[in-house]
Amino acid sequence: MRTGLMGGIALFGTLVVAACGGSTTTPTTSGGQPAAAPTGNPTTAVSLTESGSTLLLPYLQELVSPLTAAYSNITLAPSGGGSGKGISDAIAGNSVLGGTDAYLSPGQFAANPTLANIPIAVSAQGIWANLPGITTLKLNGDVIAKIYQGTITKWNDPALAALNSGVTLPSTTIAPLVRQGSSGDTFIFTSFLSATNSAWASGPGSGTSVTWPKVAAEGSASSNPGMVAACKAGCIAYVGVSASAAATTAGLVEAQLQNKAGTFLTPTPATMAAAVTAGAATIPPTLAVSLIYQDGAQSYPIVNFEYMVVNTKQSSSDIALAARTFFDWTIDPNGGSQTTLLSKENFIGLAASLPASVLATIKAKISSIST
Repeated sequence: MRTGLMGGIALFGTLVVAACGGSTTTPTTSGGQPAAAPTGNPTTAVSLTESGSTLLLPYLQELVSPLTAAYSNITLAPSGGGSGKGISDAIAGNSVLGGTDAYLSPGQFAANPTLANIPIAVSAQGIWANLPGITTLKLNGDVIAKIYQGTITKWNDPALAALNSGVTLPSTTIAPLVRQGSSGDTFIFTSFLSATNSAWASGPGSGTSVTWPKVAAEGSASSNPGMVAACKAGCIAYVGVSASAAATTAGLVEAQLQNKAGTFLTPTPATMAAAVTAGAATIPPTLAVSLIYQDGAQSYPIVNFEYMVVNTKQSSSDIALAARTFFDWTIDPNGGSQTTLLSKENFIGLAASLPASVLATIKAKISSIST
């Protein structure tokens, strides 16, 4: 369906690979500056437990076998549950890793100063509809916000007709579908609505959970696969790209979304990379950044980093070593960021669009994981 877009990756400092075990000695470069902390196979078996994003989960499941093949004492154990659960589990220490589509808030960083949110891939979100007989559909954020506000209720509304010249839309009632609980997909989606509709921005706003306006035909589901399954005739739903194949199989139509420059696009490796490139200049040291509604004619408007939340102070040197190794291997185009792994979920690697300076910041954050 879509192919991965990969590029070379810049290495930060000198990467020391410990084949048999870790070291507590901080390595230095030939110039005496701190270098990347060691990675490699721990001396004892380590299970990197994970909970969180259902958008990220299929990709993590793809990584389980190749990670253990590369490092026999490291086992990745992903379990899903939603981004809110991933963040809360990482904060509470219930899991080593917390997968999330939403970056940590300033308040979460302040309350948990040893936490880091480290991006491992780039994903996007599609807007899908169940409209039998309709093969093309154009939407923009303002119209979608009005659908979720309940002010546009029929598919043949004049505002939708104006965006879809030449397409005969049905008079079917629109049934907006939302995610239950605390969801990174909801954070991404509502960030897009807030960026494109002032009433939404000043009303429900954005977050992993929001107070949805009361719409008579509204439905809900608990995961990305659940959103696809629950999207019946007349439905509109926001679905992460890792569930795109399921949405197509279910007969849903993916909307072309209007971006900030006015171009109508679907999420592809090229349009996702364009959005990340446009947003790269604003990426702060915390790596917490929105890639929603970026500038650029070819920037898809709903793009995001897939984050793993981790405590940079671990309980043992072996767990810290395993965590550093997981992150370093996962973002490596020769490791977890191989095209064959990323493209299965319609993700792209960080190296496809990030400058060396940002990759260096990510490497430094990985190196900060210790005891």
